[in-house]
Amino acid sequence: MKPRRRLVVSFSSAITVVLVAVAWVVFAPPQLGGQTSYVIVNGNSMEPGMHRGDLAIVREANSYEIGDVVTYRHPEIGPVIHRIIDRDGANYVFQGDHNDFIDSYHPADSELVGKLWIHVPRVGAWLARFRSPVYMAGLLFVAFIGLGGASAIKGSQTSKPGRAGRPKQPPAPVPGGGTPMQQMLRNWQDTLSVTAAVGIALLGLAWVAFHRPVSHDVPANIPYTQSGQFAYSAPAADGRVYDTGEATSGEPVYRRLSQQVAFQFSYTLKSVPEAAASGTYRMVAELGDRNGWKRTIELTPETPFSGTRFEAGGLLDLTQAQELIAILEEQSGVKNDQYSVQIKPEVKIAGSIKGTAFNATFTPVLPMAIDDIQLRMDAQNPADKPLAPKTEGSVSTLVSQANTLKVLVLSIPVALARIVSLAGLGLVAAFAGWLAIAFVQERRKQEPGVVTQGSRLRSPLVNVRGTVPAPKTRVIDVASLEDLGRIAARIGGVILQEARPGYHAFFVHDMDITYRYEAVKPAQAATEKPAPRRIA
Repeated sequence: MKPRRRLVVSFSSAITVVLVAVAWVVFAPPQLGGQTSYVIVNGNSMEPGMHRGDLAIVREANSYEIGDVVTYRHPEIGPVIHRIIDRDGANYVFQGDHNDFIDSYHPADSELVGKLWIHVPRVGAWLARFRSPVYMAGLLFVAFIGLGGASAIKGSQTSKPGRAGRPKQPPAPVPGGGTPMQQMLRNWQDTLSVTAAVGIALLGLAWVAFHRPVSHDVPANIPYTQSGQFAYSAPAADGRVYDTGEATSGEPVYRRLSQQVAFQFSYTLKSVPEAAASGTYRMVAELGDRNGWKRTIELTPETPFSGTRFEAGGLLDLTQAQELIAILEEQSGVKNDQYSVQIKPEVKIAGSIKGTAFNATFTPVLPMAIDDIQLRMDAQNPADKPLAPKTEGSVSTLVSQANTLKVLVLSIPVALARIVSLAGLGLVAAFAGWLAIAFVQERRKQEPGVVTQGSRLRSPLVNVRGTVPAPKTRVIDVASLEDLGRIAARIGGVILQEARPGYHAFFVHDMDITYRYEAVKPAQAATEKPAPRRIA
């Protein structure tokens, strides 16, 4: 095969492989690792833009906006292709262009198949058979074999019979061996075609990666927790009653020993990421009875705070509480065995979590009861933790999620695809530069006037230092290098090349005959008639 024709066939084969791979990536269905789905319109809900029997080709998208024509999976109906008209929190609201009603089902992002990419009228019914992914894979395989076979046929045309009806003589094999660089330089057409194919594939990957954002925002809820910790203490007139000399959290406060109770409350807001917040708090003690009577005693006035935590404290005077109870009993005539005392912090907080504003309140209750003898805790359920209240909430916001590219069955982050494509293109460029430099260096190693192996000869050629030693044979001079090459090919001989200043010749030894072609003859013999001579 001629070098130019060999280059064309190798390059076309490499381009064929790249084009088939690109077509697979672009048009392969999700069942085979692709991002493209094929939807046949079955109804009139999208008229006049789309009609029954049309083919809609949809592709997965990183985000969907109001106005997009999108296919989603209905749990009962199956695939539905309608237009997005609104958002319902994290879900989408759809309606057909021809419908006067909104779709009752609001799919989530995970139920969206893809956005309309290509609309082909009136071919959906004919293409219904292509819904099978196996059938699609078979068609792509046949296309690949057909394209590759066409290249192979072109490459094999040189082996067909010639005009005289005889098969053309196949080229003599090129000697193998040598360093990897020499082998690549000897088969530079194949090396160039493979390098070009890899470069085209990397360029395609780079084009897709740099036309798609690295990340996109998706709806998400960021949870946060508001928690508190109650504590109280009351110094006793006789410290021998308590281990610590005073009543502490969880213990009863006997009114004969203590007249004042100190309450503390610690507040904490936790979230990931941490919130930037501020607000106000106050703490009160609320007296009440089973009939619904209430009276509030302020323990801590409204106080501003900044950040996600604070500590509040207040002092409850039991004598003051008893005076309020006495007024109720004297004026109403109602007398209860005990009254409730609820310690209530009232927290109002506002701020932002990851740029999203929020407002929240926190009003935990420490339930206690008071009678003529004591003030004690009054938890309704022993499993409750009244001293450590907690509540949870969330902030609806958008979070960044990495985009990915599907290459066959692999999902590659866009950022990684960009790095791989740029690094690969850099390596391809470096390899091409190295190949060009090595090729030039190999050419420069050859002395001026020396004929290279693949230029005019089809037989192995050996360069000889000095003169070519010849046995005692008869020397026959031939008219051209091509004639000498044909002789060498006929007898399966090796061509010896002798190149020195003022003289350049080629020799082929055959038994008792030496065939010679003198490309440059000695100067002293230029005016003389050459005569057969023996080479010493």
